[in-house]
Amino acid sequence: MSIRRRIHHWSVAALCVLLIALLNAAFASASDPGRNGRIAFVANLTGTNQIYTINPDGTDLFQVTNLPPANDNGFALYGDVSPDGQQIVFPHDMTGALELYIVNVDGTGLTQLTRDGGGYAVPRWSPDASHIVFASGSELGIAVIATIRADGTDKKVLSSPVWESLGAEYTVDGRHIVFVTQTDGLVAALWIMDTDGKHQRRLTAPELESGAPDVSPDGRQVVFYNHQNTPLPTSIFKMNLDGSGVTRLTSPGHMDTLPVYSPDGTKILYMSDRLSPGSFDTFVMSADGAQKKRIIPGGLFPNWGTQP
Repeated sequence: MSIRRRIHHWSVAALCVLLIALLNAAFASASDPGRNGRIAFVANLTGTNQIYTINPDGTDLFQVTNLPPANDNGFALYGDVSPDGQQIVFPHDMTGALELYIVNVDGTGLTQLTRDGGGYAVPRWSPDASHIVFASGSELGIAVIATIRADGTDKKVLSSPVWESLGAEYTVDGRHIVFVTQTDGLVAALWIMDTDGKHQRRLTAPELESGAPDVSPDGRQVVFYNHQNTPLPTSIFKMNLDGSGVTRLTSPGHMDTLPVYSPDGTKILYMSDRLSPGSFDTFVMSADGAQKKRIIPGGLFPNWGTQP
């Protein structure tokens, strides 16, 4: 199955004492939570999918992009707001292959970052905005986790070319990357590694089939969904960054997916079909799973920006 078809269901040993110490240091040095700014999302409001932003209360809808139709409406435009809330990095296939682009949140300054037809998808900024981690096509035809500098240079592949990996997120201290992989023949699991690809270890149990991680602003927890790469209903979970304390946040029986924290860590955005089976909307809930409500009908791939 090609990388283009896997976004809709995304899409070795025990940790050494040194890595545990580093993770504990990460908790202690995590940056202060930011202020909740505008929510970026993808929607088809004018005949083609485009990126929009909106205030959390649903006011002041703004169209950021005006791009040609994407042949790949799975990965195209699935992006990330920069740590300062000023830019969005996203993939698009307007050149015939998924490449990475950056645009200012006011719609100006559209810039193409990559030009090698690498099939880039699901980009995420590093905390200092110096690098971007993403999934990329490989010579074997599967997705791997890689990084580039924010100017599009210095591409480095971090995950194994043998096992499919799709979806990655930096930890708050910028020292590690949490990612999804089928390493060891699993359906899907969350792993953590150093930013150079070293010291990889699994965080989640195989039966969770975990996907789409997002690290909390305080650096202590990860939110994700289960049953990635399967047709089964999915739910949102959270756990500690070391893999302990797995807690279900949404009830089974729906397609709840792609969760992301608000900059202040008090809320979680996610996509769900719970009000319209077969059609996704953007929902928000408290970080403990309470107070669920739909906020953007038809909104896809939500991402909460920091208030400048």
